[in-house]
Amino acid sequence: MPLQDHPADAGSRYAREDFEIGGVTIRDGEPVLLDTTLANFDDTAFGVTGARNPHVAFAHRPWHSLGGPLARIELRTAFASLLPRFPALRPAVPVEELRISADSFTSTLVELPVTW
Repeated sequence: MPLQDHPADAGSRYAREDFEIGGVTIRDGEPVLLDTTLANFDDTAFGVTGARNPHVAFAHRPWHSLGGPLARIELRTAFASLLPRFPALRPAVPVEELRISADSFTSTLVELPVTW
């Protein structure tokens, strides 16, 4: 498919050329949001026999991904360690000067300069 990752946001895809999918024309440069929640989902592999689904995703079905809980544990650990170690940690510029990336589907800071 004629899509490319955008370096600023791994979840974003942008068309590299015009193409049609499902009767909809996507134009060169337009953002495309891919729903990967059912990637590697094989409903024929479900069963009570315990047969293994040989997919390559690091999860057990899309609703049991280890990524979300792991990220939350990592953030709790980082903040619990960072803030007591640097109690004067604060933005190095006024909040009004922080820039949001325009190349992302989500609100992503371009940078977050800090001082302590």
